[in-house]
Amino acid sequence: MPASAGFRVQSFPTVLATRSASEQWTGRTASAPRRPPFFRPAVLAVLLLLAACASTPRRDAALWQSPDGVDPSSINAFRIAGRLAVSDGRDGGSASFVWVQRGGRFEFELRQPVSQKTWRLSGDNRGARLEGGEGGTRHAGSAEALLSDVLGWHVPVAALRDWVRGLPHDGTPMESAERDGDGRLHRFSQDGWQVAYTAWREDGALPVRIRARQANYSVRLNIQDWAVARE
Repeated sequence: MPASAGFRVQSFPTVLATRSASEQWTGRTASAPRRPPFFRPAVLAVLLLLAACASTPRRDAALWQSPDGVDPSSINAFRIAGRLAVSDGRDGGSASFVWVQRGGRFEFELRQPVSQKTWRLSGDNRGARLEGGEGGTRHAGSAEALLSDVLGWHVPVAALRDWVRGLPHDGTPMESAERDGDGRLHRFSQDGWQVAYTAWREDGALPVRIRARQANYSVRLNIQDWAVARE
């Protein structure tokens, strides 16, 4: 699906520095990286999950606390920050992110490292709103629909809310599930996405490295800061 006219092809380099898929995932240097046909805003909003530069943003200790000892299935409000990398099998990009979830309400924030320009994707089960992109504020019935309509790219935003807690997405059949020696999910499939966990917090309860793949599309999360709401 082509990107909306509000997002021009030439806008992508100002949103996020991109690299070819081979460079993104293997570390090889590309002599002349291509400018992707529809991917430019895809990292802009892809989950507009991203914020800050290389350092982890400071969280308010009055609102958030360490998730040590907390049952992942009981977490209703969380704040995570880190890095996201995405690929469509040919081109890709990466950035930093902050994601705040409170019940059904979410907010993803992205700040481009060079320009420090910020974008926000927010919403709940009634709809989603994208701010900061070219063409002004955009709305859709869901975050998935907004990313698909504006960017022409599918991101399982609703499912990620559960996957980042090391859980299968509620209400969707889970297939080919494998568990590690500690009984945690190691890899499984849902809605056509293959999900794998490659690293966990020191207490072993919550994942910090997550990979989701569907056909040629890939999303990788490296969570550097995990926090849950204080009661």
